[in-house]
Amino acid sequence: MREITGLHSDDFLLIFRQIDFFRPFLDQERRALAGRHTHLVAYDVGEYLIQEGSLDERSLFLLLSGGASVVKQGASIPLAAMAPGDFFGEVSFLTARPRTSNVIVHPPAALTDETPTVPNLFQLGLTATLHQATATVLRFDPELMSDLDVPLRIKIKDHVIQHLTQRVERMHRQVVEVTGHDPMLSVDPELERQLLDAQAPLAERERTKDCLIEQLAAFLDELNQSLVAC
Repeated sequence: MREITGLHSDDFLLIFRQIDFFRPFLDQERRALAGRHTHLVAYDVGEYLIQEGSLDERSLFLLLSGGASVVKQGASIPLAAMAPGDFFGEVSFLTARPRTSNVIVHPPAALTDETPTVPNLFQLGLTATLHQATATVLRFDPELMSDLDVPLRIKIKDHVIQHLTQRVERMHRQVVEVTGHDPMLSVDPELERQLLDAQAPLAERERTKDCLIEQLAAFLDELNQSLVAC
């Protein structure tokens, strides 16, 4: 693992403007995030981005180049493959829950100046670094969230909820196909009502988002365990 130093907030802003994760955000919101508790880090094949069970490391990762595999302890095959543009680690980043799986850098295709990355990191003059690395990621420290105002935190959490919901749907289909079991996500009716209350104070809306993220994370862990048991 090697942190790439010498980047400024404008460099991070250039990266953010090219990534789908930040597409819903206004440029002033991207500026609020650029360079704050944010690192550009290069990893080699076989290195762990995330280690299952860890409580000490709670960063959010966004893969810019290369690839990585999601591997559950005891599982015979990877649960998922990460490609440039994917983000992961969001549950521990937002909830302080322990990591539920490993994410390990896997061998990529050969990288050339014409190889697409997300974003085009060659624009930042990082050609030599990229050729030496198997994968490059943005790593966001969990302290970032406490530095942001509530509306921006809510926007980030809404984006994460959308992503977690998609993951739940994909993994649920996989569990049904592999096990024949059809587990159901049960959301408290009061929580559903609160989620629909657009007039609630911002602090209450944020707490509601946190509760939903916790429920989605717990259900994802249940689905993961079902696959590992096969």
